[in-house]
Amino acid sequence: MGEFVVHHFLRCHSKSDNDSADVSTQVWYAAFEPSNKSHLVATCGGNKVCVIDVETGIVQYRYTYPKGLLYTLSWSTACPRNNILATGGTNNTIVLIDLLTKSAYLHYSLFQGNNRKIFISSILFHPSQNILFCALNNGYLYILQFETNNSRIVNLENRYNIDVKCEIFGLAFCEINDYLLIATNVGLKGWDNSQSQNQELLDFELPKNPNEMYKDQNENVIDSIEIVKDSWIATKVALHGVIYIFNLDVALSKTKNNKCLVKPTYILQWSDTDNYFMSCSVGLDGKLLACGDDRGSVWIYNLKDLAFKSSTSDSKVITVNSVLKWPKLEDKYLKKKKKLEVDVYDIVMAKCAVHSSGKYLVAVTNNNLVCLYKKSTVKK
Repeated sequence: MGEFVVHHFLRCHSKSDNDSADVSTQVWYAAFEPSNKSHLVATCGGNKVCVIDVETGIVQYRYTYPKGLLYTLSWSTACPRNNILATGGTNNTIVLIDLLTKSAYLHYSLFQGNNRKIFISSILFHPSQNILFCALNNGYLYILQFETNNSRIVNLENRYNIDVKCEIFGLAFCEINDYLLIATNVGLKGWDNSQSQNQELLDFELPKNPNEMYKDQNENVIDSIEIVKDSWIATKVALHGVIYIFNLDVALSKTKNNKCLVKPTYILQWSDTDNYFMSCSVGLDGKLLACGDDRGSVWIYNLKDLAFKSSTSDSKVITVNSVLKWPKLEDKYLKKKKKLEVDVYDIVMAKCAVHSSGKYLVAVTNNNLVCLYKKSTVKK
C-alpha cells in the first residue's frame, strides 16, 4: 500500500448552513464508528455533529445543537446492530443520537447552575459496560449508567460524580486494567473502575520536559490520551514536543502513596510547537499512530515493528515515518467572499482519527475543515 493522499476536504460545520466560506468555526473531535464494516466517521465542532461516509465524502447526517457549541463525542456499541452517538458541550447537556432514525432522541442535563463558563469537555462510553463517563471543564467527572431497549440507550442516570479538582481535557479507558485515564491541566490522573467511589485519584508522574525550548516551563498539561492496545498508552504533554508510549501494568506496579512513576518505553519525536490541544489517534490494532500539528500537517508513525515489551533500559526514541503536509487548496468559496486563504494563519489539527483498516485518516481543524485522506494504491 502507498502513502496517504488527499481524498476530500469538507467545510460542513458552518454555524449558518448557507455560509460556505466560514473559516472561524472550530472543529474539535472526530471518531470512526467502531465497526470494521462501517466507513462512517463522526465529527463535532461549532454547533454541529456531522456523520460522514469517508469512502464517498458525503455527509450522511447532520445534527444542529440548539444550546451552543459541541466539543466532544463518543460511540456506544451497547445496542446490537445500532451504535448510538453521544455528544456534549456548552449548557452541560448530553445528547444521544440514533443514526437508524437519524434523530437526536434524548437530552440529559447535568445540573451545574447557571455558570455559562462550565461545559462538557469529554465524553466516553465504557467499551463493554453500560456506563458513560462525562467530564466537565470545572473538574467534575460524572459516572452515568444506562439501559438498552429497542436498539436505543434509555434511562440514563447519574450513579455518582467525582470532583477531580482540576480542569479536565480528555478521557481514555483501558479495559484490561479497568482504569479510566484522565487528561488534566495538572497532569495525568487515574481512576480504578473496579474500586469504590471513595478512592483517591492516582497521579502519574511523567518525564520532565525534554524540549530545550520550554524546559523551564512548569506546566503539565495533558492534551492527548489514547489506548494504543492492551495496556499500552499513548499520551502527549503540551510543549514537550514528543508523544510518550508506556505500559500501564508496569506503571501501576510502581505506585507509592498514590503516585505512579511513568517510564515511557517509546518516545515519538513530534513538533516543537507552543500550541496546545492537538490530539493523536491510533488505528490498525495499535500499528499506526497519527497526530496533527499547528501547520496543517499530520505526523504518521508506523508502530508495527515495535516489540511492545517493557524494558529496564532507556526509552527508545522513534522518529516520524512520514508527514502529510497541508495541500494547496483551490477554494472558490473564499475567493467569492474575498477572504484570505486558510494557510495564511495557523492551521491547528485538533484531532485525528484512523480507520480500523488503516486505509482512511481524518483530521479536523480550527478553521472549519474536515480533512479526509485515504491510502494510495500506488506503490513507491
